[in-house]
Amino acid sequence: MSEQREHAAEAERLLRKVLEYPDDREELLLAAAAQWILAELPAEALPLYDELLNPASDPPSDPPPDPVSNPALVQALKVSALWDTGAEQAARELAVMVRAQAPASLPPWQIIGETFEVHDDLPAAAAWLEDATDHFLSPDEVTYEARRILITRHRVRRLLGEAHDDRDHLADYVHSAPVTLDELHDPKRLWSLGSDDPAEVRREIERLRAELADHRAALSRPYPLAVLYWPEAELIALLTRYPVFAADYGSYPEHLRSVEQALHALSATGAPHLGVVTATLPTYEAYARTQSLPPATPSLPAAYATSLAARGHATPWPPPRTAPCWCGAPTPYGEHCGRPGYP
Repeated sequence: MSEQREHAAEAERLLRKVLEYPDDREELLLAAAAQWILAELPAEALPLYDELLNPASDPPSDPPPDPVSNPALVQALKVSALWDTGAEQAARELAVMVRAQAPASLPPWQIIGETFEVHDDLPAAAAWLEDATDHFLSPDEVTYEARRILITRHRVRRLLGEAHDDRDHLADYVHSAPVTLDELHDPKRLWSLGSDDPAEVRREIERLRAELADHRAALSRPYPLAVLYWPEAELIALLTRYPVFAADYGSYPEHLRSVEQALHALSATGAPHLGVVTATLPTYEAYARTQSLPPATPSLPAAYATSLAARGHATPWPPPRTAPCWCGAPTPYGEHCGRPGYP
């Protein structure tokens, strides 16, 4: 109870700051609403969401505050708060309105999808997450947010008993923890997390302890010797901006072949822990800034690859022949970069 009081006190403190820092009004109101939710008082958060969505001046003669920067996000948060107050029908109606807007960012989709999941409407959750994946999954790169959507979608489909599809396999591919998603999302396991049975809770604690030991063992192993892979769009952007690398990479098919060749050559020497790290131009340029070097420095891509691998971003090579190919192709590894006679 004392923790709830602390969250409530923090919400009230943030609200007092709104008049003092009007330029930070949106951030302060959202933070205060979050504290009311943590205090298990969602009804107190609802007026704050309404204030953000329908700003009014105080006094009325003053210019009204600026509109909220992401209305769909605030509406999604309101959907969750409404449902938590027992206003399920109002929450569903607002969710329909949000979906009709087709929000341009992922968080509203994620929040509402998870709200349906938490309240046991799994078909609706699956529909939201499917739409989100349709809107935001890029064929060239799985962003952090898209990865989260894929993994949430996997969990909901597992609870529904749906068979794995290509997107579930992709979720397995981008999931880097030692424990598989199928095990993490085992319905019996998920239900045991909310069980009141002490024996169930003890069994889950033992499972978590075993996984923690596995994770620590994985961290203690040497990170992979990794080869850098540029998806086609990223490679085009790199060579357009830094043509000095054209001779090193060549065309995209040449680059794809050279990555697989390099991995085979390293494997032939007996090198352990091989992997592929996927490059993006923005993160490469950010890495160059951290090293105080021009991005066109010839030795920089190799150092960038080592940095990605050390931070756990390497995909182990070779993948199983039936697993997704490391290059992100829609066909399995054994039918693409790992097919007989290639490279």
